[in-house]
Amino acid sequence: MSGSLANLSRWWKLSLMSSRAKHIGQNQAVQICRVWSRGLSTSNTLGTDPWVTAKPRVCLHDVPTILQAGGLKPNSPVTLVASLTDENDKQYMSHAHYVCDKRGMIDVRVAAAVGGSYTGVFPMGLIASLTPAPHENTALRLYRRDTSLPWKIYVRVLEGHQPMVTEAEPLAEVVLERHLLAPGVRRIPIHHGRVRGVLYLPPGDGPFPGVVDMFGSIGGLMEFRSAMLASRGFASLAVAVFAYEDLPTTTDELHLDYFEEAVEFLLSQPGVVPDRCGVVAISKSGDIIFSMGTLLPKVKAVVSISGLTFAYHTRFMYKGKLYMEGCKYHTTSLDINDEGALYGSMEVLFSNDNPSMIPVEEADDDTHFLVAVGEDDSWGFKHSLPPFRERMLKNHKYNFETILYPGTGHIIEPPYGPLIRQSFQRHFPEQEKSEMTSRGIMMSWGGSPQPACEAQVDLWQRMRTFLMNHIRDESPWYQQYLTDHSKHTKADTPLSKL
Repeated sequence: MSGSLANLSRWWKLSLMSSRAKHIGQNQAVQICRVWSRGLSTSNTLGTDPWVTAKPRVCLHDVPTILQAGGLKPNSPVTLVASLTDENDKQYMSHAHYVCDKRGMIDVRVAAAVGGSYTGVFPMGLIASLTPAPHENTALRLYRRDTSLPWKIYVRVLEGHQPMVTEAEPLAEVVLERHLLAPGVRRIPIHHGRVRGVLYLPPGDGPFPGVVDMFGSIGGLMEFRSAMLASRGFASLAVAVFAYEDLPTTTDELHLDYFEEAVEFLLSQPGVVPDRCGVVAISKSGDIIFSMGTLLPKVKAVVSISGLTFAYHTRFMYKGKLYMEGCKYHTTSLDINDEGALYGSMEVLFSNDNPSMIPVEEADDDTHFLVAVGEDDSWGFKHSLPPFRERMLKNHKYNFETILYPGTGHIIEPPYGPLIRQSFQRHFPEQEKSEMTSRGIMMSWGGSPQPACEAQVDLWQRMRTFLMNHIRDESPWYQQYLTDHSKHTKADTPLSKL
């Protein structure tokens, strides 16, 4: 069977399994996700003509892809160019200069790029270095809005060391398909009470650990992380915070009851572990999830990614009363880089003398915190870790873990998202409204592609293990479920097989 037909056959089998997902148990659902996560390889017939392969070519987005090229002139210069187009017809590109080995081959696992978007050995460099194409606005942020669509990334091999944009004809080409959704993952829009969002459920009946997932000052609803979590066995509720449907247009005042309602809704869903859940958020929504972990007894695992440890420009209400008045940050403290992006250190606010610090030490002993930040964050979030640790340890609290990722900026995506060095924010909380920020602003985030990529991979594995341990494995309900399920299984087993 040819490579393309073999891939088509495997895809069809996966699709059939997907259509039956709702009729199978959790173990079978996990097997589906495992098969899909390994991906589908290319199987080109390699001759003397130039060629390029991707292994796997079709896979989940958090799976690494190895690129190899051959049939080229020995020791000759070549360029690899990657490009994709998003739902808004915006183009993103990257390129790398290589020198073929004596066999006329390139293997990105061992070959060092000598120029282009990155240098050195960086196997996922072409994907991790994707940025807005030269003709696009540099403030564009690459993320998938429609999670049902795979990323289609075109990788071309060019003769010589070429610029990113060139009219040179490619010697060979391969198209990568990187999916956010595993077969059988279900997407359910949520408009329940006050809660606005989308629920992603893995295939099968569960029970699945539940996660409430939020983003920061970008506003609206971002679903891609929830889609990827569901593909790895979590029931993930992507919750909109503001600037979505009938929600508030800013974060000036937020009601923690809204997020409590989201937790209760998630835990009430069939197939979800019902007695506890986790929360994941980045940046501005850090003050929300730290408050949730402190106030809400069913929130037992908090993952903060470059998250605020103090209430920031938000008046937090809970059950009709003021919970926390957010502190202010003056725009006079900010700078603008050469590309017109805003940045400024918030170091002075990360202090236990700040009355707006969230009292995380009041959280239950079995509520755990995973706090991750990048050392190269343009906003100085690395300074959040020492006072957080001090506050917890002073109160004899050891239910936390902090991580500082070197060379990494503010935004740490799931693997293998490209580095977001800067992007447009529709809302910037500030004390005095200014013309500069009233319609949104371009923000600088910091970081470099390779260390950011390594941080993504490490944090993705670390947070999934953290969430699984503290939501599912430490759940009394789940432990009882395992006991009951084990008894039921033994009761149904014929004596001849015992």
